[in-house]
Amino acid sequence: MKKIISLGSAILYLTLIVPSYANDKYVSDVVYISLRSDKNPQSEIVQRSLASGTKLSFLREETGSDNNLWSLVVSPEGKEGWVRSYNLTSEPTAAMKFAKLPSNLQDAANVAVENQSLKQQLEKLQTEHQQLLADTEDMRQVATTSLNLEDDNQKIHKEFQLLQVDRDTLKAENERLHNTDRFHQWVFGGGLMLAGVFLSFILQAFGRRKRQSEWR
Repeated sequence: MKKIISLGSAILYLTLIVPSYANDKYVSDVVYISLRSDKNPQSEIVQRSLASGTKLSFLREETGSDNNLWSLVVSPEGKEGWVRSYNLTSEPTAAMKFAKLPSNLQDAANVAVENQSLKQQLEKLQTEHQQLLADTEDMRQVATTSLNLEDDNQKIHKEFQLLQVDRDTLKAENERLHNTDRFHQWVFGGGLMLAGVFLSFILQAFGRRKRQSEWR
């Protein structure tokens, strides 16, 4: 049964198997640089595209015309030139160290990296889940508010219809009362006219009787 070596053991083992390079520099991770003839970003290029992990022989370090530190180095092809110091590292790159690991340690390191990636994905999914829950709650509240507004609108519409019915009823009642008042006025006026005619007849009859009594 194979013995599984932990990631901590892999790192410890890695530090033991990688020798110290006092006079060597390495192009840092994930970068391509050019070897120039002078400590100036506009100077002539001696060699192009030194890839990440390229081993360079370090000679000395000076400040360039751009106020940055530059290192005078010799490439594996034997070409001498200047590169910016911040593009160099004193130790082999992580990729180079990883390549020196035994296969079982590489597998352990890959598993650790994969676990970390899965953990980050899980945290992202949990965050998205919480956001979805919050959005769902907001949508539910909006939907509830919309339903309440619809109910209020229907209620107001019904009340408006009842008010219209009451208005029409009052209008009809007012018209009826107005017609009744006009009828009463007409009857009263007609009664006054009849009373006047009747009174006129009575006065005429009374006058005739008085004259007849005087003639006798």
